[in-house]
Amino acid sequence: MQYLKRRLILVALGIIVFLISYSIGSNVPLDMDYSQKLKNTFIDKVSDIDYIGIFMNNLLISLFMFVPLLGTIFGLFSGFSTGNVFHALSMNNPILSQISPLVILITPFGILEMFSYGIAISRSAIIFFKLVKRKSLKQEIYPTLLEIGIVALLLFIGAIVEWNIISKLGMQNSKSMQMLNKTI
Repeated sequence: MQYLKRRLILVALGIIVFLISYSIGSNVPLDMDYSQKLKNTFIDKVSDIDYIGIFMNNLLISLFMFVPLLGTIFGLFSGFSTGNVFHALSMNNPILSQISPLVILITPFGILEMFSYGIAISRSAIIFFKLVKRKSLKQEIYPTLLEIGIVALLLFIGAIVEWNIISKLGMQNSKSMQMLNKTI
């Protein structure tokens, strides 16, 4: 029970780290040219994506977050970059500019992603500190593999939910994404 309590605290800290970097990224001033490039890159990346594409993208991001120390740094970068993209999308958009960037993270899929990233970032830190203390990593193999499985499951469910929301909004094809680009 003590282990689970400590582990949940570390996951919460991982989530907080991601949220702070996301918030910073969403508040960094962007010039119009860079903002437009970010929007175009994002729209190109998601224009023909399905739930498998969403899942694979998020899974690859989270798997890298499991790497000792580098994963935590990558988690910070990923949060910052995601916030940057939200900020670019909200520039010159009267609707998005009135919404807190954190709103996207309280959607059902956003919550699943935050929890997944918190697990991965915190496991990265745990393994790193074990390495620094020169402790055996044998006891970390099973929990790490279990957590990778949990993260994969959460991200798969999140991808299905996200895809269903995108589908309901009619944004699953290139024409809809082009229309979104014009409004943004």
